[in-house]
Amino acid sequence: MLSAIVSHSGKQHAYWHARAMERLGGLHHFITSSYYAPQRWPDRLLSRWAAADRYLRRRCLDGLDARVIRQPLFELPEVMCRAAMGNGRLVRDLILQRDALFDRWVASTLSARGGADTFWGFQGSCCQSLTAARRVGLTAVVELATGHAPAAEAILGRERQRHPEWADSLSNDAFPRWYGRRLDDEVIRADYCVVASTFTRQTLERSGVEDARILTLPLGADLRRFTFSRRSSTGPFQILFVGGVGQRKGIKYLLDAYDRIRGNGIRLVVVGPLVGSGRAFRARMRGVEYVGRADQAAVVDHMRKSHVLVLPSLFEGFGLVIPEAMATGMPVIASTHSAAPDILREGRDGFVLAPDDVDGLAEALTRLATHRRDAVAMGAEAATRAAEFGWDRHTERLADVCRTIEAGRNDSVVRAAAWAGGLN
Repeated sequence: MLSAIVSHSGKQHAYWHARAMERLGGLHHFITSSYYAPQRWPDRLLSRWAAADRYLRRRCLDGLDARVIRQPLFELPEVMCRAAMGNGRLVRDLILQRDALFDRWVASTLSARGGADTFWGFQGSCCQSLTAARRVGLTAVVELATGHAPAAEAILGRERQRHPEWADSLSNDAFPRWYGRRLDDEVIRADYCVVASTFTRQTLERSGVEDARILTLPLGADLRRFTFSRRSSTGPFQILFVGGVGQRKGIKYLLDAYDRIRGNGIRLVVVGPLVGSGRAFRARMRGVEYVGRADQAAVVDHMRKSHVLVLPSLFEGFGLVIPEAMATGMPVIASTHSAAPDILREGRDGFVLAPDDVDGLAEALTRLATHRRDAVAMGAEAATRAAEFGWDRHTERLADVCRTIEAGRNDSVVRAAAWAGGLN
């Protein structure tokens, strides 16, 4: 088993990934920014304050504490800005700066991390670290949370031109030039690029990344709260959307399809925060139940009351909401620009469509709404399928990926030596 330094500047799914690596016996250290360890000093003091302990529990994971190296100061500016001003462009810029500063700090420490043979960083926060890792002989791995940035700019840029009224809701359609270069360089500097879906793999291949350097590792979902509930085959038919309410998630196309089928006991519930000004969405809200931002318990409740989840994303690295919704017992309709083609079995537990296939989406929704017993049966199939994307299964897949990296280590060493010889 390899011995990996896992590095991530924020949270996302990195805690779970690091713990999976620990359970496989392959975690050397997990380096992050903020991490809460209630048994360590000074966190022990905060653990006595119930409100603080409840809030900070989101920043810890049982079984990981002993391997964590942290530096919370990198996140402090964005946390303070968000508290004072809410989410906005300034917070986004501070997050990008955090990634770069964290990366520089990690890179400066790698030569002192003896005993490791692999560095595993995450997209956006490991550009310099990958270089430093290869200089000291470590196999360098970057994991992409979403598709390659040039593909995002191309796909979302075209969407901006097609539907300018939705342009301000196209999150992550462009990065500052300096950050975009970092994203490109990470893919170039890594020995291996780990992706969560076939769609993300395709965005790398189109940029010229060799197939042998791309390893697929689907994300894991924490399904403990997303428990199965059998739906009724009678009564109103409820369509659910969960996510950032903007055009990157394809919300316009869902609204277009809903306009064609609304009425006759069919309703649409939208859960999630508005992206951008929200003007385009508000203009289309007639007959839509908009819930807004909701915590996980509320999301689960809405899932159990709904009969199908729709996620027509234009650009999605994976889409954790897909297996989460499936686990509660409903089919999912999602786009080809996500992990849907890897998860959904067509006509068995869901449907996969192009993001802008409004006709296909309206037809699939009508089919489910008018064949309720079939929809219930698909939901039961979906719940069984969702178990394939829990964290236990992710750990098994991670073991396979680690074996591939280990098997290719000699080749990686040769490539690294040649690569290092060309450095200035």
